[in-house]
Amino acid sequence: MATRGHWLLFVFLASWAACCRCEADIVLDLTYIGNPGNPADSTGLGSVGYGYYIGTYEVTAAQYTEFLNAVAQSDPYGLYNGSMADDGGIGSGCIVQSGTDGNYTYATVPGAENQPVRWVSGFDAMRFANWMANGQGSGSTEDGVYDMSLGDQAVRTNSSSYAIPTLDEWYKAAYYSPMGMYYDYPNGTDDVPAEPTDGTTPREMNFGDLPFWQGNTVYTSTGETTGQSPYGTYDQGGNVQEWTEAFAGDEARIERGGTAFDPASGLSANTFGEASPPSEDDGGGGFRLVFLIPEPSTLSLCFAGLVAWFVSRLKHRR
Repeated sequence: MATRGHWLLFVFLASWAACCRCEADIVLDLTYIGNPGNPADSTGLGSVGYGYYIGTYEVTAAQYTEFLNAVAQSDPYGLYNGSMADDGGIGSGCIVQSGTDGNYTYATVPGAENQPVRWVSGFDAMRFANWMANGQGSGSTEDGVYDMSLGDQAVRTNSSSYAIPTLDEWYKAAYYSPMGMYYDYPNGTDDVPAEPTDGTTPREMNFGDLPFWQGNTVYTSTGETTGQSPYGTYDQGGNVQEWTEAFAGDEARIERGGTAFDPASGLSANTFGEASPPSEDDGGGGFRLVFLIPEPSTLSLCFAGLVAWFVSRLKHRR
């Protein structure tokens, strides 16, 4: 049965198509996180007072490649990192760059299309969110959700669009159950997960150490892991750690979830994660987005725009 949140999203997206010139090519798989007003756990994290959507999976190399081809022919903001081509020598890479400044093109490494993008900074993730919010295509990367002129102090300014998760949004999606309890790991259990022991057995989460990795395959692709959070998200434990909006000190931001290189402790709710400057291209770092459901007043404006658009189309046909 559709929830109020699902209907709100449907109406909003329909209205968005009328209110904006949509050039969208990327469609993210999203999972609805309900139970607004849930309590925090003993760490003080996880309470969110509203429903929202979060990426079911991490942003993939193929999706980030589309982004680069749309906005980084010259790449003045360093959205591409050369280590994406070979994972800094530890894997087979995810994205390669060709051409010269002003005519750069990008291609996903064969086999890595559905692996998470890595070697992205917090600023890269914010610019991707801005671009998604602005309709993709020729949409701006510099405003819309984050005012990138603010640098290290850039914070969310739009409460009805794509964004980087807050720490509470990320934490709730990973560890909270709609049944009203928190789990220690992002696969709906308190049991310490066992490290994978080979490269062929389906794995619940991608973490641990050799001999799990076979050849140059370090990162798992969308749908290859079997563990999921109580809400139904994947890979919030292991694979790549993920950027959040949360500050750690004056400038650094918190990354959560652990990487493919971490032991099980790096995936648990009790770990702090890693604090990194948002300008840092993190070799083990990727991200997923949230989609924030607009307030009813915003929906009313967009619905009015939808009605006006249909009326104008009918008049045009006469």
